Amino acid sequence: MNFGIVHETRLNEKRVALTPNGSAVLIRAGHKVYLESGAGLACGWTDQHYENQGVQVIFSHEEIYGRADVLLKILPVVAKNLQYILEGQTIISFQHLTVSSPEVYFGLLEKKVNVIGMELIEGDDGTRPILTAMSEIAGQLAPIIAGNYLGRDPMGKGVLLGGVAGVAPASVVILGAGTSGLNAACAFSGLGAQVHILDRDLNKLREVRRHLGNHVTTLFADQNNIIKSLKFADVFLGAVLIHGRRTPNILKREQIAQMKPLSIFIDFSIDEGGISETSRPTTLADPIYIEEGVIHYCVPNITAGVNRTASRALANILVDQLRTIGQLGVKAALEQNANLRRGTYLLDGVCLIPELIEHFKDRKSSR
Repeated sequence: MNFGIVHETRLNEKRVALTPNGSAVLIRAGHKVYLESGAGLACGWTDQHYENQGVQVIFSHEEIYGRADVLLKILPVVAKNLQYILEGQTIISFQHLTVSSPEVYFGLLEKKVNVIGMELIEGDDGTRPILTAMSEIAGQLAPIIAGNYLGRDPMGKGVLLGGVAGVAPASVVILGAGTSGLNAACAFSGLGAQVHILDRDLNKLREVRRHLGNHVTTLFADQNNIIKSLKFADVFLGAVLIHGRRTPNILKREQIAQMKPLSIFIDFSIDEGGISETSRPTTLADPIYIEEGVIHYCVPNITAGVNRTASRALANILVDQLRTIGQLGVKAALEQNANLRRGTYLLDGVCLIPELIEHFKDRKSSR
């Protein structure tokens, strides 16, 4: 089977979908791997590193699409990619189809392609290992981001996350106690911040307490607690994920306006639409904006900020799935591997996710 690694150039994306070592695993299994020139360079892997493992380097964006049975991407397919995609091709990426445009969704259907979302692939334990790995990284990045903008002159408030003797630490509120929320809570509390974490799932809150004991405060995420938390937070982190669905606007504009001036709002849910009416996607090159007096950080591909670590973590998990696809073929792999099947958005141009069908059913005319 032919695998093609796409060079991402949008949104300051620096990750690559497969490392040289990961490529070598597929080549040893008898498959061909093609690399669009420069795809791994930002991670420190030159074309030569890949060629040393037997990868063939391609110098045309159009050709990498034309050579591959399976396209390996990081970013979702966008409208300008449709012209290169071949009928029946398989695309594996962080696709997030719930926030794609009708043009992309129906364009992929018409191409009769297979689309597998890295964010949906499951493990044997029912978790989503690739999403979990990226969420762990994002959670650990949260205090670095927050601390930078909280203390940054001239925009920030000049507040140190952990405080010092005689000076109170910053108040950090995390909405969502999943993987990224839990990792963020660990990282923030490790720096000495005062951390509150909210969720509607009491089992997740118990898990937080098992990890962190009394170092953080857990709260049930009802509307009253959310509004109270917004008012005292120096940093508010949204880490809500509803699998297979767009994230709802939990926070209204008038609620964001009640936050303290120049406090920090970080929306980790932005790749699925964002949790606030004031959220809009930004980039690593231009990551923040001020809305209602609050500094917003809404970068969808946040882990691209540590691209080498993120790419290695991704390849560690993805390569086994790719080996299965290569050995069995796409359709047989999906039939025999329930974890891959649950990660599939489209198969032969047919949508497998009922919520997605419902989301787009009346939107074809808006293409």
